[in-house]
Amino acid sequence: MLALLLACGASGVPVRSEVIRWLPVWQAVPTLSGSVPDQSVRTTVDLAAGGTSVRVRLSNLMGIKPVRVEQVTVTANGETRRLTFDRSEGVTIRARAEVYSDAVRLDVTKTLEISTYAPAGTPCQARAHRTITSTRDQICLVSAVEVAGFTAPGAVVMFGDSITEGFHENTWPSLVQSDYAVLNAGISGNGVVLGNAPMITRVYRDVLFSNEVRKVVLLGGINDIQSGVSAEEVIAGIRTVQLRCRNEGVEFHVGTITPWRGWHAWTEEKEQQRQKVNAWIRATFRDAIDFDEAVRDPADPLRLRPEFDSGDHLHPNGNAFGAMARLVRV
Repeated sequence: MLALLLACGASGVPVRSEVIRWLPVWQAVPTLSGSVPDQSVRTTVDLAAGGTSVRVRLSNLMGIKPVRVEQVTVTANGETRRLTFDRSEGVTIRARAEVYSDAVRLDVTKTLEISTYAPAGTPCQARAHRTITSTRDQICLVSAVEVAGFTAPGAVVMFGDSITEGFHENTWPSLVQSDYAVLNAGISGNGVVLGNAPMITRVYRDVLFSNEVRKVVLLGGINDIQSGVSAEEVIAGIRTVQLRCRNEGVEFHVGTITPWRGWHAWTEEKEQQRQKVNAWIRATFRDAIDFDEAVRDPADPLRLRPEFDSGDHLHPNGNAFGAMARLVRV
């Protein structure tokens, strides 16, 4: 009887084990990509926070056929662990699906080396070339790294297009100073309402996929505008993302659209749409992040400052990313 009371607790209610909390500390937005040239891909990724246990998400969301992965290992601080999937070393990922590995005990801090072994010709399906530090320019199938035993208060997702995705290791999200784990969910060419996977729909997949996501910063709309979408439609799209975040208890922030005169698609009419969206953002959000003001040329506010222009008059350069990151307080 004593043993039973100890097991159940004095009240007779079974004692529940504590639920493990998993914080996403790195992600790679799934995308269509070429096949791997060999059977093994090893990449070192920068983590947004550390922890004491690790699990990895593999993605075949863009695939039309199942993918077989024979082996995945992770290495940090000189220690290597072989991952399992439902206690099996290999896993078959169904088309349009994702799988999480079982958890492994491993102390991680700033970086994690991930090695995947899959049949030659396996599509990689991970937009990671913007967010890795490695001699390879891709990572195979891995779409997220999560850790338990973390000390960060949660994650913040930077949500946008190519200006957020950045280039190589140079992005404004990577320069943001925050206690939160900062994740990059930018996709080159992405629109707020335009395209096959606009922000209004992929917000669930790439932002609201974890209970530990606490905040989101949206910077988008220029791809919609240059394709002829009206300011009103962009504004409605931003409101939709805001509402979906609010429904999940996620704090929403939005930035003004940066200047772009000189880009091949610029017209005065389209510029007026950008100005309308920015005016609405400034009037609606008390804590709006004014990226436009930070990077525009004082002598010609419709253009990027010369020292902030990557050369195509649309995409800010690394110096501009620093100025943009300093505005973000999350």
